[in-house]
Amino acid sequence: MAEEETLNIAYAPSAHGDLGAAILALAEGGHEFESHESSTLDEGFKALDDGEADLLLASAIDIRAQGGIPSGFSVAGALSLRDWNHVLVAEDRPDHLPKGAIVLSPSKLQRRQLRRLRSDCRIRSPKAHSEIAETPLPNKVAAGDSIAFINWAESLRESSDIDGYIIPRHQHRIAGLRTRRHALTAEPKEDSLIRFLPSPHAGLLLLIGRTSFPRSLALPFIDEEGETAWAIGEILLNGIDSETHDILGISVRHRQPGPLLREAERRRDLLTQEALKNTEGELVDFDVKVEISLELLDRRGKATISMERLANLDEASQVARFLIGDWTRFVRLTSGDAAFIDL
Repeated sequence: MAEEETLNIAYAPSAHGDLGAAILALAEGGHEFESHESSTLDEGFKALDDGEADLLLASAIDIRAQGGIPSGFSVAGALSLRDWNHVLVAEDRPDHLPKGAIVLSPSKLQRRQLRRLRSDCRIRSPKAHSEIAETPLPNKVAAGDSIAFINWAESLRESSDIDGYIIPRHQHRIAGLRTRRHALTAEPKEDSLIRFLPSPHAGLLLLIGRTSFPRSLALPFIDEEGETAWAIGEILLNGIDSETHDILGISVRHRQPGPLLREAERRRDLLTQEALKNTEGELVDFDVKVEISLELLDRRGKATISMERLANLDEASQVARFLIGDWTRFVRLTSGDAAFIDL
């Protein structure tokens, strides 16, 4: 396309991101472009290939699920991270649920994380609840349809058959729910170390173009932290056993040294404090850092493998590769414990 022409961005519906809302946010941000919805991701790539679109907006989870970027295309950039966390749809916050509360979640990772927080509750998959409660499981729910799950779980909650259910934040908005929701965040409370790291690439949206597409034209849309999250996330996932990807928590974020130091002091994290301040307690490093966090939980949420690294922006990729080696050796020590892989 000629540089004076208006960019056309194609996007397709996705269960892993609210792409329509992202397009709207770009428009509200003052960016000039045209957009059109494709019925499927494959149709979006065809629009790119045929020249009907200049860029394709897609969920990073969808891209990885289909095996990566097809030949002839490349990632032009990523949008700022949004809607990365899951929410608990319930009347009470996770730590205030009644003893023995029944909570449903299609995600293995979130089930394990909530069991870690509330071992006294009954955290179930849709299939397990259907069998235990002897209630029919709709075919669409069994097939993984997210909206079907929300409708089914909400009907169970309204009839008091369950106490709540866990879904991605953007699905709560897309479904138009007016229910109470409670974010499961990666930021532990003041008196707790328990956190909910997101699923790999959660909330990450990519802008994809033809290989020859000038990256400079995409610069007004893209976000450096989102690009870092994509690049580091791919390094980690490509180096970690795929069998654990659906029970793996990954967080890659840019962190400002000031807030990072205050958090380290609250958590009594001496290593981070020593890296950021001198012997007089003064902050000495003002450059943006990349915080990389990995976590693997056993089936009952009673054991956790966790690693964190703090890197300079230009060294983050190398640090991630070294982290994979440490992670692999550490996980190998637990390879005889099937609980880390069990449902």
